[in-house]
Amino acid sequence: MPSTLLPWQPFHSLPSDAEAAIAAHFCLFSLASLEVMSDSTFGAVALVEQEHPDAWRWILVGPDDFIIDGGTEPTQAHAKQAAEAALRLQTAAASGGGCPQA
Repeated sequence: MPSTLLPWQPFHSLPSDAEAAIAAHFCLFSLASLEVMSDSTFGAVALVEQEHPDAWRWILVGPDDFIIDGGTEPTQAHAKQAAEAALRLQTAAASGGGCPQA
């Protein structure tokens, strides 16, 4: 599985106030650990944040600002991979392409 599709950005370096507002709205644990990846083609935002030392929460927020998918993983890298996999599935479904190849 690829490590990243699009660049992840720490919350404090988000260039857009609108994007920061969305990220802050969905953050449950710590803005200090929050990272964001935006996909303009699908209009989704993926977030990862540290829930506790051995759990990282990830969510995928759709263009309508509803959570599409989410979960927890033992590491930040695994959480990012899970969020990216969910984004690939949503993008493929939205484009009518069926399931993407891994």
